[in-house]
Amino acid sequence: MKKIMGQTENSRDISSKRHGFRGVRWAAAAAAVCLGVLSASGAALAEEATTIRVGSILALGTATPFVAEELGYFEEAGLNVEVTEFSDGSAMMEAFAAGELDVAMGGIGPAATWFMRGIDLKVVAGTNGGGHVLMTRADSGIESVADLSGKMVAEPSIATVTDALLRAKILPDAGLTPDVDVILISGMKPADMSTSLMATKEVDAMITWEPYAAQAEADYGDDIKVIYDAAQEISGDSETGFYPGNVVVATGDFIENHRETLDAFLDVHEKTTDYINTDEGANEMLASVLQLDTSVVEAARERIDFHYEIDQDAAMEILQWSVDLGYLDELPAAEDFFLAE
Repeated sequence: MKKIMGQTENSRDISSKRHGFRGVRWAAAAAAVCLGVLSASGAALAEEATTIRVGSILALGTATPFVAEELGYFEEAGLNVEVTEFSDGSAMMEAFAAGELDVAMGGIGPAATWFMRGIDLKVVAGTNGGGHVLMTRADSGIESVADLSGKMVAEPSIATVTDALLRAKILPDAGLTPDVDVILISGMKPADMSTSLMATKEVDAMITWEPYAAQAEADYGDDIKVIYDAAQEISGDSETGFYPGNVVVATGDFIENHRETLDAFLDVHEKTTDYINTDEGANEMLASVLQLDTSVVEAARERIDFHYEIDQDAAMEILQWSVDLGYLDELPAAEDFFLAE
């Protein structure tokens, strides 16, 4: 049987198993609603009470569906939403490609990769930008990216936004060639990276993202330091804030056959993003959803922003990294990759 996240396909019960931080969460809103009835707010019940199957990683930049669930926004909009948490983007996009999801929230790089492989999808909204951090031990003697020559650096899976950023931007800008001047240990999860860097000292540095960088700083204090904060180094080019990171994608079938439902979902996504950006209780809510201390969320948000609009030009600049690395043969055509307004 096909293996997914180390389990057989039959054993991956997405309705009850837990992945990553907290596992599957369900928002079964507006149950037993009559077809064709409008909610009091005037939002139409998704055609014939269609269930929207949403996949997301429970991380800071992709927390909006979990926050919307906690706030009751889906129910308020008259939407039936089934949210499945995944521990990594690869497993989520496999489920998306297999037709198990209607909507997914993840990195723009993997979304483009699957699109270019022929998966019928479009980017329908943004979620966040920024958040990537290159860290080392305070006593490592490494003061800058250039000092990583001859060193070992932990990173997540190849072809992710994080990997492309490191290989195509951060290292070359410092005059270093990936896998030649620097040894990259790919495929590591954030918690394992911190352990390998700080506890076992098997690697000399790690590139991670928020909230894991802020959590590492909280855990190790002055023993860990930042040598590259991508939000500061390459911010300012995007109309929506920091450089694009994660996006919302939907299947072509769902866009074509359930457009009103999708639009209602995106309205909730926008409302939730506005809540995160403006409400005084947002950091506490995010901390509760992510099972983190509020102080960690507050620190992490210094390096990350939340948005729902798409800056297509900035997104294409990010995807050019993947082209330069050979992960994509060419850039996707914007008119096909992004949903027209």
